Amino acid sequence: KLLISEINPDNPGGREDTEYIELFYTGRRHFDLQGYWLVLYNGKNNLAYRVLDLSGHHTNELGFFLVGSSAVSPAPMIRLPSNTIQNGADAVALYYSNTTSSYKATAAVTARGLVDAVVYTSRPSEKADRLIQVLLPGQSILYEDDSHSPEDESLSRCNSLSAKLQSSFQVTVTTPLAENSCSPSAALPPRASAILINELCLVNGTAPYCFVELKGEPGASLKGHNLVLFSKKGGKVSASIPLWGTFGATGLFVLAADGEPKHDDMKPTVKDIPAASEGYGAIAVYNTSLIPGDMKATAENLVDAVVFTCGPGSGGGQLDVLGPSYVVPCKGDRPVSLSRCPCCGAALHFAVSAPTPGVRNSCPQEALGVDLDLCFLTPDCSAWALNRSRMLESMGSVLLDSLEQNCSCGVSRLYLQELNATCADGLVQVSGQVWARQPEQQRDIMAWHRGLLASPQPLSVEGRVLRSSAECSTWRNAPQMSPGGSSFQGWEIALFVVGSLLLALLLIGLAFHLIRRHPPHYTNIEMNDRREMAADF
Repeated sequence: KLLISEINPDNPGGREDTEYIELFYTGRRHFDLQGYWLVLYNGKNNLAYRVLDLSGHHTNELGFFLVGSSAVSPAPMIRLPSNTIQNGADAVALYYSNTTSSYKATAAVTARGLVDAVVYTSRPSEKADRLIQVLLPGQSILYEDDSHSPEDESLSRCNSLSAKLQSSFQVTVTTPLAENSCSPSAALPPRASAILINELCLVNGTAPYCFVELKGEPGASLKGHNLVLFSKKGGKVSASIPLWGTFGATGLFVLAADGEPKHDDMKPTVKDIPAASEGYGAIAVYNTSLIPGDMKATAENLVDAVVFTCGPGSGGGQLDVLGPSYVVPCKGDRPVSLSRCPCCGAALHFAVSAPTPGVRNSCPQEALGVDLDLCFLTPDCSAWALNRSRMLESMGSVLLDSLEQNCSCGVSRLYLQELNATCADGLVQVSGQVWARQPEQQRDIMAWHRGLLASPQPLSVEGRVLRSSAECSTWRNAPQMSPGGSSFQGWEIALFVVGSLLLALLLIGLAFHLIRRHPPHYTNIEMNDRREMAADF
Protein backbone atom coordinates (compact mmCIF):
# COMPACT_ATOMS: atom_id res chain seq x y z
CA LYS A 1 0.00 0.00 0.00
CA LEU A 2 0.99 3.63 -0.46
CA LEU A 3 1.59 5.62 2.73
CA ILE A 4 2.84 8.99 3.92
CA SER A 5 6.35 8.19 5.18
CA GLU A 6 7.91 11.49 6.23
CA ILE A 7 7.00 15.19 6.51
CA ASN A 8 9.38 18.12 6.98
CA PRO A 9 7.16 21.24 7.10
CA ASP A 10 9.43 23.55 9.12
CA ASN A 11 13.12 24.32 8.55
CA PRO A 12 15.54 25.94 11.04
CA GLY A 13 15.81 29.71 10.72
CA GLY A 14 13.77 31.46 8.08
CA ARG A 15 14.92 29.87 4.83
CA GLU A 16 12.07 27.31 4.47
CA ASP A 17 13.63 25.93 1.27
CA THR A 18 14.18 22.27 2.26
CA GLU A 19 10.60 21.33 3.09
CA TYR A 20 9.33 18.04 1.72
CA ILE A 21 6.77 15.24 1.88
CA GLU A 22 7.88 11.66 1.30
CA LEU A 23 5.57 8.82 0.24
CA PHE A 24 6.42 5.14 0.51
CA TYR A 25 5.04 2.08 -1.28
CA THR A 26 5.34 -0.94 1.02
CA GLY A 27 5.95 -3.27 -1.95
CA ARG A 28 9.38 -1.59 -2.30
CA ARG A 29 9.37 -1.28 -6.09
CA HIS A 30 8.24 1.05 -8.87
CA PHE A 31 4.57 1.85 -8.23
CA ASP A 32 2.30 3.82 -10.57
CA LEU A 33 0.66 6.79 -8.80
CA GLN A 34 -2.21 7.02 -11.27
CA GLY A 35 -5.33 8.21 -9.43
CA TYR A 36 -3.52 9.42 -6.29
CA TRP A 37 -3.75 13.00 -4.99
CA LEU A 38 -1.77 14.88 -2.35
CA VAL A 39 -3.73 17.64 -0.62
CA LEU A 40 -2.37 20.18 1.89
CA TYR A 41 -4.90 21.66 4.33
CA ASN A 42 -4.82 24.90 6.34
CA GLY A 43 -5.77 24.30 9.98
CA LYS A 44 -7.19 27.79 10.43
CA ASN A 45 -9.95 27.56 7.82
CA ASN A 46 -9.90 23.79 7.10
CA LEU A 47 -9.56 24.41 3.37
CA ALA A 48 -7.11 22.97 0.88
CA TYR A 49 -4.31 25.39 0.02
CA ARG A 50 -2.37 23.11 -2.33
CA VAL A 51 -3.55 20.16 -4.45
CA LEU A 52 -1.18 17.89 -6.38
CA ASP A 53 -2.37 15.33 -8.93
CA LEU A 54 0.19 12.50 -8.80
CA SER A 55 -1.06 10.77 -11.96
CA GLY A 56 1.74 10.30 -14.47
CA HIS A 57 4.34 9.80 -11.73
CA HIS A 58 5.67 6.67 -10.04
CA THR A 59 7.81 5.77 -7.04
CA ASN A 60 11.47 4.91 -7.44
CA GLU A 61 12.80 1.35 -7.41
CA LEU A 62 12.78 1.34 -3.59
CA GLY A 63 9.17 2.53 -3.34
CA PHE A 64 9.91 6.18 -2.38
CA PHE A 65 8.41 9.34 -3.89
CA LEU A 66 9.44 12.87 -2.93
CA VAL A 67 7.61 16.20 -3.19
CA GLY A 68 9.60 19.18 -1.97
CA SER A 69 11.39 22.50 -2.37
CA SER A 70 14.16 23.04 -4.92
CA ALA A 71 16.95 22.96 -2.30
CA VAL A 72 16.02 19.45 -1.12
CA SER A 73 18.64 16.83 -1.91
CA PRO A 74 18.15 14.32 -3.51
CA ALA A 75 16.02 16.22 -5.99
CA PRO A 76 12.25 15.80 -5.52
CA MET A 77 10.14 14.22 -8.28
CA ILE A 78 7.72 17.17 -7.90
CA ARG A 79 9.27 20.55 -7.02
CA LEU A 80 7.45 23.16 -4.93
CA PRO A 81 8.30 26.83 -4.39
CA SER A 82 10.10 27.58 -1.12
CA ASN A 83 7.89 28.02 1.95
CA THR A 84 4.96 26.18 0.35
CA ILE A 85 4.34 23.59 3.08
CA GLN A 86 2.88 25.42 6.07
CA ASN A 87 4.30 24.95 9.57
CA GLY A 88 1.00 24.03 11.23
CA ALA A 89 -1.37 23.44 12.69
CA ASP A 90 -2.08 21.92 9.28
CA ALA A 91 -2.49 18.58 7.53
CA VAL A 92 -1.17 16.51 4.65
CA ALA A 93 -3.65 14.04 3.15
CA LEU A 94 -3.20 11.31 0.53
CA TYR A 95 -6.28 10.39 -1.53
CA TYR A 96 -7.20 7.97 -4.27
CA SER A 97 -9.86 8.67 -6.88
CA ASN A 98 -10.33 7.33 -10.40
CA THR A 99 -11.99 10.55 -11.57
CA THR A 100 -10.24 13.68 -12.81
CA SER A 101 -10.47 16.99 -10.92
CA SER A 102 -11.56 15.17 -7.77
CA TYR A 103 -9.83 17.57 -5.37
CA LYS A 104 -9.42 21.32 -5.77
CA ALA A 105 -7.75 24.19 -3.95
CA THR A 106 -9.98 26.04 -1.44
CA ALA A 107 -12.21 22.94 -1.10
CA ALA A 108 -13.27 21.94 2.42
CA VAL A 109 -11.50 19.05 4.12
CA THR A 110 -13.03 15.67 3.25
CA ALA A 111 -12.53 12.00 4.08
CA ARG A 112 -13.82 10.87 0.68
CA GLY A 113 -11.20 8.66 -0.95
CA LEU A 114 -8.78 9.15 1.97
CA VAL A 115 -5.81 6.76 1.97
CA ASP A 116 -3.56 8.30 4.64
CA ALA A 117 -3.21 11.56 6.54
CA VAL A 118 -1.03 13.39 9.05
CA VAL A 119 -2.19 16.38 11.13
CA TYR A 120 0.75 18.26 12.66
CA THR A 121 1.95 21.48 14.28
CA SER A 122 5.29 23.08 15.10
CA ARG A 123 3.76 25.08 17.97
CA PRO A 124 2.18 23.13 20.85
CA SER A 125 -0.41 25.82 21.51
CA GLU A 126 -2.01 25.52 18.06
CA LYS A 127 -4.84 23.09 17.36
CA ALA A 128 -6.56 21.70 14.29
CA ASP A 129 -9.65 20.08 15.77
CA ARG A 130 -11.70 20.05 12.57
CA LEU A 131 -8.90 18.45 10.54
CA ILE A 132 -8.52 15.79 13.24
CA GLN A 133 -12.28 15.21 13.36
CA VAL A 134 -12.58 14.61 9.61
CA LEU A 135 -9.26 12.97 8.75
CA LEU A 136 -8.22 11.17 11.95
CA PRO A 137 -11.17 11.01 14.36
CA GLY A 138 -10.34 10.24 17.96
CA GLN A 139 -6.61 10.91 17.60
CA SER A 140 -4.22 13.68 18.69
CA ILE A 141 -2.23 16.22 16.71
CA LEU A 142 1.48 15.53 16.07
CA TYR A 143 4.07 18.00 17.36
CA GLU A 144 7.26 18.55 15.34
CA ASP A 145 9.54 19.31 18.27
CA ASP A 146 12.47 21.43 17.04
CA SER A 147 14.41 20.71 20.24
CA HIS A 148 14.93 17.12 19.11
CA SER A 149 18.07 18.02 17.16
CA PRO A 150 20.24 21.09 16.48
CA GLU A 151 19.86 20.20 12.82
CA ASP A 152 16.69 19.94 10.77
CA GLU A 153 14.14 17.34 11.86
CA SER A 154 11.02 15.72 10.44
CA LEU A 155 7.99 13.64 11.38
CA SER A 156 8.85 10.08 10.27
CA ARG A 157 6.83 6.87 10.12
CA CYS A 158 8.55 4.51 12.58
CA ASN A 159 6.08 2.59 14.73
CA SER A 160 3.80 0.86 12.21
CA LEU A 161 2.71 0.60 8.59
CA SER A 162 -0.93 1.29 9.51
CA ALA A 163 -2.54 4.08 7.51
CA LYS A 164 -4.27 7.03 9.19
CA LEU A 165 -2.55 6.39 12.52
CA GLN A 166 -0.79 9.33 14.20
CA SER A 167 1.06 7.13 16.67
CA SER A 168 3.00 5.62 13.74
CA PHE A 169 5.17 8.77 13.62
CA GLN A 170 8.04 10.16 15.70
CA VAL A 171 10.43 13.11 15.38
CA THR A 172 13.70 12.12 13.67
CA VAL A 173 16.49 13.66 11.62
CA THR A 174 15.62 14.18 7.97
CA THR A 175 16.11 11.29 5.50
CA PRO A 176 14.56 12.18 2.11
CA LEU A 177 14.32 9.22 -0.31
CA ALA A 178 15.88 6.90 2.26
CA GLU A 179 14.94 4.68 5.19
CA ASN A 180 13.66 6.71 8.14
CA SER A 181 16.13 7.26 10.98
CA CYS A 182 14.01 5.71 13.74
CA SER A 183 15.21 5.13 17.27
CA PRO A 184 15.93 1.42 17.99
CA SER A 185 13.07 1.15 20.44
CA ALA A 186 10.59 2.44 17.89
CA ALA A 187 11.92 0.92 14.68
CA LEU A 188 9.41 -0.97 12.57
CA PRO A 189 9.39 -4.63 13.58
CA PRO A 190 10.21 -6.97 10.67
CA ARG A 191 6.69 -8.37 10.67
CA ALA A 192 4.70 -5.21 11.38
CA SER A 193 1.32 -5.36 9.62
CA ALA A 194 2.20 -8.88 8.43
CA ILE A 195 -1.27 -10.14 9.45
CA LEU A 196 -4.01 -9.35 6.97
CA ILE A 197 -7.70 -10.21 6.88
CA ASN A 198 -7.77 -12.20 3.64
CA GLU A 199 -11.41 -13.33 3.52
CA LEU A 200 -14.54 -12.85 5.59
CA CYS A 201 -17.40 -15.29 4.98
CA LEU A 202 -20.96 -14.44 6.04
CA VAL A 203 -23.96 -16.78 5.97
CA ASN A 204 -25.74 -13.80 4.46
CA GLY A 205 -25.08 -10.07 4.55
CA THR A 206 -25.65 -9.81 8.29
CA ALA A 207 -24.85 -12.70 10.65
CA PRO A 208 -23.41 -15.06 11.66
CA TYR A 209 -19.90 -15.56 10.31
CA CYS A 210 -19.07 -18.89 8.73
CA PHE A 211 -15.29 -18.30 8.82
CA VAL A 212 -12.55 -15.68 8.95
CA GLU A 213 -9.34 -16.23 6.97
CA LEU A 214 -6.12 -14.45 7.93
CA LYS A 215 -2.99 -14.18 5.79
CA GLY A 216 0.63 -13.84 6.91
CA GLU A 217 4.15 -15.12 6.52
CA PRO A 218 4.45 -18.92 6.86
CA GLY A 219 5.55 -19.74 10.38
CA ALA A 220 4.73 -16.27 11.79
CA SER A 221 3.03 -16.26 15.18
CA LEU A 222 -0.36 -14.71 15.92
CA LYS A 223 0.36 -14.44 19.63
CA GLY A 224 -0.43 -11.05 21.11
CA HIS A 225 -3.13 -10.23 18.55
CA ASN A 226 -6.89 -10.02 18.97
CA LEU A 227 -9.69 -10.47 16.45
CA VAL A 228 -12.36 -7.89 17.33
CA LEU A 229 -15.94 -7.62 16.08
CA PHE A 230 -17.75 -4.27 16.11
CA SER A 231 -21.46 -3.51 15.84
CA LYS A 232 -22.85 -0.74 13.68
CA LYS A 233 -24.53 0.94 16.63
CA GLY A 234 -21.94 3.25 18.12
CA GLY A 235 -19.04 1.26 16.74
CA LYS A 236 -18.67 -0.66 20.03
CA VAL A 237 -17.01 -4.02 20.59
CA SER A 238 -19.42 -6.93 20.23
CA ALA A 239 -16.90 -9.71 20.81
CA SER A 240 -13.17 -10.38 20.72
CA ILE A 241 -11.06 -13.51 20.23
CA PRO A 242 -7.45 -13.71 21.47
CA LEU A 243 -5.37 -15.23 18.69
CA TRP A 244 -2.61 -17.82 19.03
CA GLY A 245 -0.92 -20.42 16.88
CA THR A 246 1.16 -19.90 13.73
CA PHE A 247 0.55 -19.56 10.01
CA GLY A 248 0.94 -22.78 8.05
CA ALA A 249 2.98 -23.40 4.93
CA THR A 250 0.37 -21.67 2.74
CA GLY A 251 0.42 -18.52 4.87
CA LEU A 252 -3.32 -18.87 5.57
CA PHE A 253 -5.02 -19.26 8.95
CA VAL A 254 -8.75 -20.12 8.95
CA LEU A 255 -10.95 -19.51 11.98
CA ALA A 256 -14.02 -21.66 11.36
CA ALA A 257 -17.45 -21.37 12.92
CA ASP A 258 -17.46 -25.08 13.72
CA GLY A 259 -15.60 -28.28 12.94
CA GLU A 260 -12.19 -29.55 13.96
CA PRO A 261 -8.94 -27.63 13.42
CA LYS A 262 -7.23 -28.49 10.12
CA HIS A 263 -3.77 -28.58 11.70
CA ASP A 264 -2.27 -30.03 14.84
CA ASP A 265 -2.11 -26.63 16.52
CA MET A 266 -5.22 -25.69 18.46
CA LYS A 267 -6.97 -22.84 16.68
CA PRO A 268 -9.43 -20.30 18.06
CA THR A 269 -12.85 -20.49 16.44
CA VAL A 270 -15.71 -18.10 15.87
CA LYS A 271 -18.41 -20.57 16.94
CA ASP A 272 -18.75 -19.07 20.42
CA ILE A 273 -19.47 -15.53 19.19
CA PRO A 274 -23.16 -14.65 19.72
CA ALA A 275 -24.86 -13.41 16.57
CA ALA A 276 -26.24 -9.87 16.84
CA SER A 277 -29.64 -9.33 15.31
CA GLU A 278 -28.49 -6.32 13.32
CA GLY A 279 -25.27 -8.01 12.19
CA TYR A 280 -21.72 -6.90 12.81
CA GLY A 281 -20.51 -3.76 11.11
CA ALA A 282 -16.79 -4.52 11.11
CA ILE A 283 -14.10 -7.03 11.98
CA ALA A 284 -10.55 -6.01 12.88
CA VAL A 285 -7.19 -7.39 14.02
CA TYR A 286 -5.39 -5.47 16.80
CA ASN A 287 -1.82 -5.86 17.96
CA THR A 288 -2.72 -6.00 21.64
CA SER A 289 -3.87 -8.65 24.06
CA LEU A 290 -6.09 -6.27 26.04
CA ILE A 291 -9.46 -5.32 24.55
CA PRO A 292 -11.73 -3.41 27.00
CA GLY A 293 -15.38 -4.38 26.88
CA ASP A 294 -16.49 -0.78 26.29
CA MET A 295 -13.89 -0.11 23.60
CA LYS A 296 -15.03 1.73 20.45
CA ALA A 297 -13.51 1.35 17.00
CA THR A 298 -10.10 3.02 16.98
CA ALA A 299 -6.97 3.15 14.84
CA GLU A 300 -4.68 2.67 17.85
CA ASN A 301 -2.82 -0.66 17.56
CA LEU A 302 -4.89 -1.50 14.47
CA VAL A 303 -3.32 -4.02 12.09
CA ASP A 304 -6.12 -4.58 9.57
CA ALA A 305 -9.90 -4.19 9.35
CA VAL A 306 -12.91 -4.75 7.09
CA VAL A 307 -16.11 -2.71 7.36
CA PHE A 308 -19.24 -4.01 5.62
CA THR A 309 -22.79 -2.85 5.15
CA CYS A 310 -26.00 -3.95 3.46
CA GLY A 311 -26.27 -0.79 1.41
CA PRO A 312 -24.96 2.73 0.87
CA GLY A 313 -25.55 4.98 3.85
CA SER A 314 -26.15 2.19 6.36
CA GLY A 315 -22.54 2.26 7.59
CA GLY A 316 -20.39 5.17 8.66
CA GLY A 317 -20.07 6.80 12.04
CA GLN A 318 -17.38 5.55 14.38
CA LEU A 319 -16.54 2.66 12.04
CA ASP A 320 -15.15 5.11 9.44
CA VAL A 321 -11.87 5.14 11.35
CA LEU A 322 -11.32 1.49 10.32
CA GLY A 323 -11.45 2.16 6.58
CA PRO A 324 -13.88 2.16 3.65
CA SER A 325 -17.10 0.15 3.87
CA TYR A 326 -17.99 -2.63 1.43
CA VAL A 327 -21.55 -3.37 0.34
CA VAL A 328 -22.52 -7.05 0.51
CA PRO A 329 -25.73 -8.75 -0.71
CA CYS A 330 -28.11 -9.07 2.23
CA LYS A 331 -30.84 -11.14 0.60
CA GLY A 332 -30.86 -14.92 0.57
CA ASP A 333 -29.33 -17.45 2.91
CA ARG A 334 -26.38 -18.70 0.87
CA PRO A 335 -22.86 -17.90 2.13
CA VAL A 336 -21.06 -14.95 0.57
CA SER A 337 -17.50 -13.73 1.14
CA LEU A 338 -15.56 -10.49 1.08
CA SER A 339 -12.21 -11.56 -0.41
CA ARG A 340 -8.99 -9.54 -0.55
CA CYS A 341 -8.16 -8.99 -4.23
CA PRO A 342 -5.11 -7.09 -5.50
CA CYS A 343 -6.23 -4.67 -8.16
CA CYS A 344 -5.06 -1.55 -9.92
CA GLY A 345 -3.51 0.21 -6.96
CA ALA A 346 -6.96 1.11 -5.90
CA ALA A 347 -7.95 2.15 -2.38
CA LEU A 348 -10.54 -0.65 -2.34
CA HIS A 349 -9.11 -4.10 -1.66
CA PHE A 350 -12.11 -6.43 -1.15
CA ALA A 351 -14.58 -7.91 -3.60
CA VAL A 352 -17.74 -9.98 -3.09
CA SER A 353 -17.07 -13.60 -4.06
CA ALA A 354 -17.93 -17.21 -3.39
CA PRO A 355 -16.32 -18.62 -0.20
CA THR A 356 -12.84 -20.14 -0.70
CA PRO A 357 -11.54 -21.14 2.77
CA GLY A 358 -7.89 -22.16 2.83
CA VAL A 359 -7.32 -21.74 -0.92
CA ARG A 360 -6.69 -18.90 -3.38
CA ASN A 361 -9.37 -16.19 -3.35
CA SER A 362 -11.83 -15.96 -6.23
CA CYS A 363 -11.24 -12.47 -7.67
CA PRO A 364 -12.46 -10.53 -10.73
CA GLN A 365 -10.07 -10.74 -13.71
CA GLU A 366 -9.24 -8.15 -16.33
CA ALA A 367 -9.10 -10.88 -18.99
CA LEU A 368 -12.82 -11.52 -18.40
CA GLY A 369 -13.81 -7.84 -18.61
CA VAL A 370 -16.91 -6.67 -20.49
CA ASP A 371 -16.83 -3.16 -22.01
CA LEU A 372 -19.68 -0.88 -20.93
CA ASP A 373 -19.84 1.74 -23.75
CA LEU A 374 -23.27 3.11 -22.83
CA CYS A 375 -24.97 6.41 -23.53
CA PHE A 376 -28.17 8.00 -22.24
CA LEU A 377 -30.25 11.10 -22.83
CA THR A 378 -30.63 13.58 -19.99
CA PRO A 379 -32.47 16.92 -19.98
CA ASP A 380 -29.72 18.69 -18.03
CA CYS A 381 -25.93 18.30 -17.71
CA SER A 382 -25.50 20.85 -14.90
CA ALA A 383 -25.34 18.23 -12.13
CA TRP A 384 -22.53 16.42 -13.93
CA ALA A 385 -20.55 19.64 -14.20
CA LEU A 386 -21.02 20.65 -10.55
CA ASN A 387 -20.85 17.24 -8.80
CA ARG A 388 -19.11 14.95 -11.26
CA SER A 389 -17.50 12.71 -8.64
CA ARG A 390 -20.78 12.15 -6.80
CA MET A 391 -22.70 11.56 -10.03
CA LEU A 392 -20.05 9.09 -11.22
CA GLU A 393 -20.14 7.20 -7.92
CA SER A 394 -23.93 7.10 -8.08
CA MET A 395 -23.81 5.89 -11.69
CA GLY A 396 -21.53 3.03 -10.61
CA SER A 397 -23.93 2.04 -7.82
CA VAL A 398 -26.93 2.15 -10.18
CA LEU A 399 -25.17 -0.05 -12.76
CA LEU A 400 -24.10 -2.58 -10.13
CA ASP A 401 -27.62 -2.67 -8.63
CA SER A 402 -29.07 -3.25 -12.10
CA LEU A 403 -26.58 -6.05 -12.75
CA GLU A 404 -27.24 -7.72 -9.40
CA GLN A 405 -31.03 -7.58 -9.88
CA ASN A 406 -30.67 -9.05 -13.35
CA CYS A 407 -28.42 -12.03 -12.66
CA SER A 408 -27.60 -12.20 -8.90
CA CYS A 409 -23.97 -12.40 -10.04
CA GLY A 410 -22.52 -11.42 -6.67
CA VAL A 411 -20.59 -8.31 -7.74
CA SER A 412 -19.28 -5.28 -5.85
CA ARG A 413 -17.54 -1.98 -6.58
CA LEU A 414 -14.17 -3.61 -7.31
CA TYR A 415 -15.70 -5.35 -10.35
CA LEU A 416 -16.31 -1.96 -11.96
CA GLN A 417 -13.03 -0.71 -13.42
CA GLU A 418 -12.02 2.61 -15.05
CA LEU A 419 -15.57 3.93 -14.89
CA ASN A 420 -15.87 7.29 -16.60
CA ALA A 421 -18.77 9.43 -17.77
CA THR A 422 -19.11 12.68 -19.69
CA CYS A 423 -22.20 14.79 -20.22
CA ALA A 424 -22.54 17.24 -23.11
CA ASP A 425 -25.48 18.49 -25.14
CA GLY A 426 -27.91 16.35 -23.16
CA LEU A 427 -26.01 13.11 -23.79
CA VAL A 428 -24.30 11.08 -21.05
CA GLN A 429 -21.60 8.76 -22.39
CA VAL A 430 -20.38 6.02 -20.02
CA SER A 431 -17.21 3.98 -20.51
CA GLY A 432 -15.33 1.42 -18.43
CA GLN A 433 -15.42 -2.31 -17.82
CA VAL A 434 -17.16 -4.85 -15.61
CA TRP A 435 -14.77 -7.66 -14.72
CA ALA A 436 -15.85 -11.23 -13.99
CA ARG A 437 -14.44 -14.03 -11.82
CA GLN A 438 -15.31 -16.88 -14.17
CA PRO A 439 -16.43 -17.34 -17.82
CA GLU A 440 -19.95 -18.24 -16.62
CA GLN A 441 -20.21 -14.95 -14.76
CA GLN A 442 -18.83 -13.12 -17.81
CA ARG A 443 -21.66 -14.56 -19.94
CA ASP A 444 -24.21 -13.37 -17.38
CA ILE A 445 -22.69 -9.88 -17.45
CA MET A 446 -22.75 -9.82 -21.26
CA ALA A 447 -26.41 -10.84 -21.25
CA TRP A 448 -27.19 -8.03 -18.77
CA HIS A 449 -25.28 -5.58 -20.97
CA ARG A 450 -27.26 -6.54 -24.09
CA GLY A 451 -30.50 -6.23 -22.15
CA LEU A 452 -29.51 -2.82 -20.81
CA LEU A 453 -28.78 -1.56 -24.32
CA ALA A 454 -32.13 -2.77 -25.63
CA SER A 455 -34.21 -1.84 -22.59
CA PRO A 456 -36.52 1.19 -22.77
CA GLN A 457 -36.52 1.40 -18.96
CA PRO A 458 -34.83 4.59 -17.71
CA LEU A 459 -32.16 4.74 -14.98
CA SER A 460 -32.31 7.15 -12.06
CA VAL A 461 -28.98 8.69 -10.98
CA GLU A 462 -29.17 11.13 -8.05
CA GLY A 463 -32.84 11.71 -8.86
CA ARG A 464 -32.16 12.50 -12.52
CA VAL A 465 -33.69 10.23 -15.15
CA LEU A 466 -31.45 8.83 -17.88
CA ARG A 467 -33.05 7.27 -20.95
CA SER A 468 -31.50 5.04 -23.58
CA SER A 469 -30.47 6.99 -26.69
CA ALA A 470 -30.64 6.12 -30.41
CA GLU A 471 -27.27 7.83 -30.79
CA CYS A 472 -25.75 4.78 -29.12
CA SER A 473 -26.62 2.55 -32.09
CA THR A 474 -23.01 2.24 -33.25
CA TRP A 475 -21.88 1.34 -29.73
CA ARG A 476 -24.71 -1.14 -29.38
CA ASN A 477 -23.58 -3.04 -32.44
CA ALA A 478 -19.92 -3.19 -31.43
CA PRO A 479 -20.14 -5.72 -28.58
CA GLN A 480 -22.64 -7.85 -30.59
CA MET A 481 -20.61 -8.19 -33.78
CA SER A 482 -21.73 -11.36 -35.54
CA PRO A 483 -19.43 -13.77 -37.40
CA GLY A 484 -20.98 -12.48 -40.61
CA GLY A 485 -19.87 -8.96 -39.69
CA SER A 486 -16.29 -10.14 -39.34
CA SER A 487 -16.51 -11.92 -42.73
CA PHE A 488 -17.78 -8.74 -44.34
CA GLN A 489 -14.74 -6.86 -43.07
CA GLY A 490 -12.55 -9.62 -44.54
CA TRP A 491 -14.26 -9.29 -47.96
CA GLU A 492 -13.69 -5.54 -47.87
CA ILE A 493 -9.98 -6.11 -47.38
CA ALA A 494 -9.89 -8.75 -50.14
CA LEU A 495 -11.73 -6.46 -52.59
CA PHE A 496 -9.32 -3.64 -51.82
CA VAL A 497 -6.30 -5.87 -52.52
CA VAL A 498 -7.76 -7.23 -55.78
CA GLY A 499 -8.72 -3.74 -56.90
CA SER A 500 -5.20 -2.47 -56.20
CA LEU A 501 -3.67 -5.30 -58.29
CA LEU A 502 -6.02 -4.63 -61.24
CA LEU A 503 -5.19 -0.94 -61.13
CA ALA A 504 -1.46 -1.73 -61.17
CA LEU A 505 -1.88 -4.04 -64.20
CA LEU A 506 -3.90 -1.36 -65.98
CA LEU A 507 -1.16 1.23 -65.46
CA ILE A 508 1.52 -1.19 -66.74
CA GLY A 509 -0.55 -1.98 -69.86
CA LEU A 510 -1.07 1.73 -70.52
CA ALA A 511 2.68 2.33 -70.31
CA PHE A 512 3.44 -0.39 -72.93
CA HIS A 513 0.74 1.02 -75.17
CA LEU A 514 2.33 4.48 -75.12
CA ILE A 515 5.79 3.05 -75.85
CA ARG A 516 4.49 1.15 -78.90
CA ARG A 517 2.79 4.25 -80.26
CA HIS A 518 5.99 6.34 -79.97
CA PRO A 519 8.95 4.06 -80.98
CA PRO A 520 12.58 5.35 -80.84
CA HIS A 521 13.99 7.24 -83.93
CA TYR A 522 15.82 4.96 -86.42
CA THR A 523 18.90 7.16 -86.39
CA ASN A 524 19.53 5.89 -82.89
CA ILE A 525 19.43 2.24 -83.90
CA GLU A 526 22.64 0.52 -84.91
CA MET A 527 22.01 -1.32 -88.21
CA ASN A 528 23.17 -4.96 -88.45
CA ASP A 529 23.47 -7.19 -91.48
CA ARG A 530 21.06 -10.03 -92.06
CA ARG A 531 23.47 -12.70 -90.78
CA GLU A 532 23.88 -11.01 -87.43
CA MET A 533 20.15 -10.50 -87.25
CA ALA A 534 19.52 -14.14 -88.15
CA ALA A 535 22.06 -15.33 -85.60
CA ASP A 536 20.50 -13.15 -83.00
CA PHE A 537 17.08 -14.43 -83.94
